[in-house]
Parts: sequence; C-alpha cells; structure tokens
Amino acid sequence: MSTGTMTTETTGSVAELLAAAAADAADTVALRCGEDSLTYAELNAAVRRGAAAWHRHGLGAADRVAVWAVNTLDCAVAMLSVVVAGGVLVPLNPRYTAAEVAAILHRAGCRFMIAPDHHRGRPLAVEAAAIVAPHQLVRLGTEGPDHVARWADLVAAAPAGTGPPPGATEHVVVQFTSGTTGAPKGALLRQQPLVASAATWTRNVGLRRGDVFPVTYPLAHVGGFKTGLISPFHGRATVVLIPQVSRASVVDLVRGGEVTVLSAPPTIQGYVLDARSSGRLPENLSIRTAVIGSAVVPPDLVRGLVDELGVRDVVVAYGLTEATGVCTMTRLGDPVGLVRETVGAPIDGVEVRVAPGSARRGPGNTGELEVRGATVMTGYLDDPRGTEEVLRGDWLRTGDLAWIGEDGYVRIVGRARELILVGGFNVYPAEVEHVLTEHPGVREAAVVGVPDARLGEVPVGFAVADEVRGEELIAWARERLADFKVPRHLWILDALPRGAVGKVAKSELTRLAAERLDA
Repeated sequence: MSTGTMTTETTGSVAELLAAAAADAADTVALRCGEDSLTYAELNAAVRRGAAAWHRHGLGAADRVAVWAVNTLDCAVAMLSVVVAGGVLVPLNPRYTAAEVAAILHRAGCRFMIAPDHHRGRPLAVEAAAIVAPHQLVRLGTEGPDHVARWADLVAAAPAGTGPPPGATEHVVVQFTSGTTGAPKGALLRQQPLVASAATWTRNVGLRRGDVFPVTYPLAHVGGFKTGLISPFHGRATVVLIPQVSRASVVDLVRGGEVTVLSAPPTIQGYVLDARSSGRLPENLSIRTAVIGSAVVPPDLVRGLVDELGVRDVVVAYGLTEATGVCTMTRLGDPVGLVRETVGAPIDGVEVRVAPGSARRGPGNTGELEVRGATVMTGYLDDPRGTEEVLRGDWLRTGDLAWIGEDGYVRIVGRARELILVGGFNVYPAEVEHVLTEHPGVREAAVVGVPDARLGEVPVGFAVADEVRGEELIAWARERLADFKVPRHLWILDALPRGAVGKVAKSELTRLAAERLDA
C-alpha cells in the first residue's frame, strides 16, 4: 500500500523567496537574536551583499563552503549568502571535534570554511585555523586569528546596493547525517525541493505574519536551516535565534509571552510543559501550535501540551535528512488521539509505502517505510555503495518500521535495525516505550535489545521517572503487553543519553545495559 500526492509546487530559489518577502513584508522583523534584529528588507539586502562578498572573495558556482554553524544572526546571514551566491553549504555541528570536522572537510572538498570566534567556551575559529589554510577560513565575531579574513570586513568591502543574480545551483546543501550508525554520510539536497518543502511545512502548520518562531534545532541540522529559517520566511514570521538552546533559554523565551508557534523535539517540548506544570510559566501563554519533530512521540506529551499548556493544535512531523527533512505530518484540527498515535500523512509531493516483501508480523502489515518524491536526495556524496543501500529506484528506505492505516496516516513502530527478535517473536521498541510513558510517573523511556542465551534477544528498558522503581514499571508493562514484549530489566536514569540534535542514543543505552548486566 502506498499513499500520498506527487504534485510539488514551484517555489523558486532562496534568493527569490527572500526578495518576495522583502517586497511585501519589508518592515516585518525577519530575524532576531538577543537585542539584534533584521527586517525582511534588511535581511534581503544583507544576504545579497553577503553573496557579493563571497563572489569578491573568490567563491564560484557550486563551490562548497563548510560552516561550523551556530545559531546567531551573522551565521544565518552568511549561510543564506552562500546559497544565494550559488555555492553549496556543508553545515558542521558545533559539537563536532576538530578531528571530525577535518574528516568531513577532506571528504567534501570544501573551498572555504566559516567558523565563529567562540561557542560554548570553545575558540572554534582558532581550532579551524589549525585545520585549513588561512585563505580558506572566514571567521565570525570580533576575536580569533588576526591573519584570517573576518566576515564583517568582507561584507563591508563588498559593493553596496548590488548583488549577484539568484543562485541557480541544483544542489545547495551537503547535509551530513549524525553518524549514529557509522561514519556520517553527506546527503546531496536540491534547492527547489528544499524551498517547496519548507512552503508546505509552513502551510500545514499555519505559520503566518505576526508569529514569533524560535529555532530550537542547530542551524547545522536540516531542522534548523530548512525548517528553522526557510519555512518561516514563507509565512513572513519572525524567527528568533537562540545561541545556546537549553532548558533555561527556551523556558525564558516562552515566559516572555511572544512565542506563538513552538517547533521542537520532544525533549524541549517537555521542558516547557514541565515548567508550566511546576508553576514557572504563567497560565496564559501565547503558544497556538506546537510542532513535534520525531518518529516516536510520548502520548502523554501531546495530551499535556493541549490540556496543561493550552496549545490549540499539536502537529507531529516525521522526516529524515535524506528526504530534506519532513515527509509526513499530522494536520491542524486533527483529533488528539490521532496525533498521539501517528506521525501523520504524507506532505504534498511525497509518497509513502511499506516496502514490498518487508512486511512482518504485526498490526496493519508492518514493514519498512519507504518514501519518494522530489525532496529525496540525489545520493550520498562520493558514496555509491551507501546510496545503493538506501535508494531502490526512486524509493528511499527510511530504516523505520511502520504501518499505514486506511486513513493514510503512518504509524511508526520502531527502527528496522532496532527490531528485537525474542524467540522468533518481533518486539518493536516504540510500542513498549509508548506503554511505559503512559505511566503517570514516567517522563521518558527507551527500550533496547540485549543478547539472551535461550531466546536470542530480550528487551530491557531505561526510564526517566519520578518516585517510581524499575520493578513497578515492569509490572505496569506486564499488565499491558504480551509477556515476550515486557522488559526483563528496567533502570531509572536522571536523563537519557542523546546525540547532537536531541535523539536518544540507543547505542549508548545498549552499552550501558551490557555494563549493568555484567555487573
């Protein structure tokens, strides 16, 4: 079974989008970071002048520019300028070590690199200067190596009031994956599908002029650059950049009462909900819509956002880097029960199906979810074998196990490689996690498989919980699940380990489970 539409609106380039926004929302604040801000007219002018600066500095069509990206105004403008100049972005997570950055730079063949002077106490520009030649490096901020070009100086020297024609490069981003299953792979993403996908996301969320929209994902992530920047530009909303996203910084921003649409992973949405429940946030908040980007969303989080936080709509969005971010979304007005149980239906231009021959025992013909459409990457950078592993013709293997209801909505049950085979029976970690998070004392839960001499594998679990013991949660699960699905052990943690963009690090939990079982 497959479902979805195959029509994609023609939305043009990033340059055309910015020019259109500047024409009809000139005085609306486009970007804000701390006390600094740019209107749409100012942003368009800054990006065009930045593009001219890149050309003057020697950037050619399709040249790759690595950006050790941080969520600041100058970094956002520099990244957009690369695209408008016809270059190709290679975003780098600021949490990467210098060795990880050097490896990606070598693989991507970057002509230039941008690095901020400081981030979280690290002198990134100094670290970058030890990796690339001085003429390749451009630094953000006021500090850093004196012999390296400064972005503000390059822009100041560029001709004012002029700018290059809109960038027409097909590929605009080489988006490296998180590398949780091996070395990071660089997904080649195209400009028009990226802009069109952002337009669809904006329409489905109802983002509009007057909305205040904080970016809670790193700009180095597709959820930060595409969803965080490009999407709100379509709606002429005001984007708020948070240099260091944390529990305190997000809650403080929400407390200000301006945020109207909050798009964030479950962890950050949970921070806000916890702050409201504990009385650290006022009752009358302005959040109209909460968007949760995740394959698995705790059901009680959705209910809490509606009942306790007073959010009118919760939208769940599912996607992956290789498909330019979002693939499916629930819709405004969907019943809470549907939002709690699914990741929505395909967005415009995307089709989904359960891969032929992959169906396993489970509800609704469960199997590996595949997607296709213009948003699917053209392949991995210089990795034909890796590309062949995930692309079947024009269908992209997601690695997620799912089933599709008669309503066309997708239900994710877990990762294909996380499937736990217990004595011949399939156990989907997501199903067990949902049951555990339904316990009133559990905030988060994660389930992994460990080797077992008799059954091959058995599930074990971890939970972040208040005043609940592991034995109690095992008993809770036993009342609600078949015996082979019940975790054999369950440990309480203060927090689940996470990767750079907030995903639970299952590999770390598997290691931790092995250590505890050995002990």
